[in-house]
Amino acid sequence: MPLKLMTSSNASTVQKESVRESTTKTILQAAKVIFSFSSYVDGKLMARSSGFLIDWDEGSKEGTVLTSARIICSKYTALTQWSGTDEYVPDAEIIAHLLDEDETTVPAILFRYDKHINIAVLKVNLDLCAKIPRFSSDINYGQEILVLGRDERLNMTIAHGCVNFMGPTTYERHHYLFTGCEPSIGGMVIDFDGHVLGMANFPGTAYIPSSIVLKCLDMWKKFQCIPRLHIGMKLSPIKFLDPIHVERIFRKCNIDSGLIVKEVSHGSIAEELGVRPGDVVDSVNGECVATTVELENLIMRICENHLDQGGAIGSCMDILVCFFMRCLTAIYFYIFYQSPYVYT
Repeated sequence: MPLKLMTSSNASTVQKESVRESTTKTILQAAKVIFSFSSYVDGKLMARSSGFLIDWDEGSKEGTVLTSARIICSKYTALTQWSGTDEYVPDAEIIAHLLDEDETTVPAILFRYDKHINIAVLKVNLDLCAKIPRFSSDINYGQEILVLGRDERLNMTIAHGCVNFMGPTTYERHHYLFTGCEPSIGGMVIDFDGHVLGMANFPGTAYIPSSIVLKCLDMWKKFQCIPRLHIGMKLSPIKFLDPIHVERIFRKCNIDSGLIVKEVSHGSIAEELGVRPGDVVDSVNGECVATTVELENLIMRICENHLDQGGAIGSCMDILVCFFMRCLTAIYFYIFYQSPYVYT
């Protein structure tokens, strides 16, 4: 029987079908641990959110679910506000919508939540016939990703995007990355191999990367809280500017990495020490920081080490922050911070 030669066009079609089949399997596997949640106050619907299983105890049939703190948020602030004044109702009734034939609803118990990071952990009793997904902390900007969630009818929502960065001066939190697609809040952000890269969150296309999520879970387990330093600045990475601006900064200041100070909080230690917009953070405690996610991870690690060494919540500590002050004159300056721990 004569063989049929495959053209490059046919080969491309076969490859696309192979990728599609593999991606479909990944999505269907992940879908088994993605649920829908709704919250109520005085019997009135307050919020909806997706969430996904991160642990399950076979003996007690208790599942641990990661979702957005928006599930208990009753009032949102403007995105441009410096400090969040969102209002939360931790005693709200939370309902989990299961995926059985009868679409059973069961109570979900709020176990932990954090306003600043904007995550919550729920406990739900359920049967499970699915594999708990694995987290991956690798961040590759521009990487293709999938954002999975559920709508109010429990149907899967699937969005395709890429990892990217948007300035925290607009979106208020330094630990957010972005997908470029409209996600389901509380949904799972995965790569094409099914590894969890983070959790979709408010606002818009934001998501919390796995490195932050895992550190939060670890600190909750160790300290029952997520302490963090308030640095009193909004920052934006040089590396995500367009090449024209990066080259100009290098010509004028001889620097090509670091975090540009975009805004300084009134009354903060940063303001007292003379930090101004346009200054550039080069390093913290001797570690260079190129992105705000790197900074957030570093700050959380500093807090964790402080507590591990016997420090107390609410205590003060010194951290060494290296700045290029008044960037256009490229003056290298060292500042000691004494920053308190706070609950956020």
